[in-house]
Amino acid sequence: MLNDVLNLILRQIFGQPFLLMAIIVLIGYIAMKAKISKAIMGAAKASIGFLAMGVGSSALIANFGYLLTALTNAVGIQGAGLNTYPTMTNAYEKMDAVLGAGTGATWGIYTLLVAFIMNLVLVALRKFTKIRAVYLTGNAMIVQAGISTYIVWRFLGLGMVPTILIASLVLALYWGILSTLLIKPTHEITKADFTVAHQQMFISYIAYKVAPKLGNAEKDDIEKKKMPKSLNFLQDSIIATALIMFISAAVIMLIIGPEQIDWLRSAEAYNQTGLTNNIVLLFWIALTLTADIVILLNGVRMFVGELMASFKGISEKLLPGAVAGVDCAAIFAFAPKSVVLGLIFGFVGQIVGLLLLLIFKSPIFLVPGFIPLFFDNATIAIFANKFGGWKAAMIICIVNGIIQILGSALAIGMMDMTWWQGSADYATIWVGVIGFFKWIGSMFGIPIAG
Repeated sequence: MLNDVLNLILRQIFGQPFLLMAIIVLIGYIAMKAKISKAIMGAAKASIGFLAMGVGSSALIANFGYLLTALTNAVGIQGAGLNTYPTMTNAYEKMDAVLGAGTGATWGIYTLLVAFIMNLVLVALRKFTKIRAVYLTGNAMIVQAGISTYIVWRFLGLGMVPTILIASLVLALYWGILSTLLIKPTHEITKADFTVAHQQMFISYIAYKVAPKLGNAEKDDIEKKKMPKSLNFLQDSIIATALIMFISAAVIMLIIGPEQIDWLRSAEAYNQTGLTNNIVLLFWIALTLTADIVILLNGVRMFVGELMASFKGISEKLLPGAVAGVDCAAIFAFAPKSVVLGLIFGFVGQIVGLLLLLIFKSPIFLVPGFIPLFFDNATIAIFANKFGGWKAAMIICIVNGIIQILGSALAIGMMDMTWWQGSADYATIWVGVIGFFKWIGSMFGIPIAG
């Protein structure tokens, strides 16, 4: 009887991420004294959103995986995609393969909760820690929690509790320190009382410091100059994603040749034998991948919106006066031309990075993703332009694009994954974090867990 009860509570309820997410949101709304109907609706939306994210992510990983398999079959190069959410689910799949289905996501959600509590504690102790920002960008938090959990488990091979505690501490320090560093420059851009909390905070801070040495903000502010209206479409995330997916799939199809293209349309892959024209097949692949991402992002927005609504109310009650760390997109409206500038020159940098991988015969070939390309470089360009003008933004975004590719290749080599975050911080300081845990594990003779 007791075993049945424990199985119900620990495995059937708290071991199921879609139910655990609903319970967390429900508790959050109740703590905020919201109406019970609102709490139940919020919990249901969070649960449905989480499941929708899983549907979109699974489809994206499978459909993109066919391209990478064809690439590997054709040229013997390991393929990997750069995107945030598939990286999280890829990490969970590796944990589940060893620990059992659903384990990775459950550990990841616990890491998210503990890391958030630690962030609140660090802010509560700001007199000593100097940390003032509460990280509230839920879509980034859920991804980072999953990846951090996997990093610690992979190299240290620990059980659930120590893995969650270590991953949470690393994550809370990252959230608190970096988002606090951006309080001042964000205020200078927006004149509002919030800070950027996302996945390019380190490089944004570097841009803030370095940009004045590379250009003249007064003379070269892109926001004071005219840009062609023909580039406005780049600000539509769905269209820009479709364009990048089209270019990426086209490059792969050019590399793999007719035999592997025929395999792609076969029943083993996309099962689109009726699409005998390669151009039509290319469009189908690009738009299908884009549709997968749209489903995934809609699911993320649904459950993250409910999650952060409950979290935000709790944090405001506990820590009045703390600075809210929000999604980087919150500053896009303050510098729309910088957003387009960042996308263009970030893309140039990533192309250079890919060429360097080919020149130096890297065993890993990366396919850029829209989320790290757009959101990172748009944000970094805003900081760079504000404090150094468009020339500084151009230089910094090109360099960042190169770093995103080369740093991600290093991370993938250590993590043995088919997806990686691709964002600026995860191609720089988080590569160092991975290297540190790998060194600790090897120093104590701990075998790699997955």
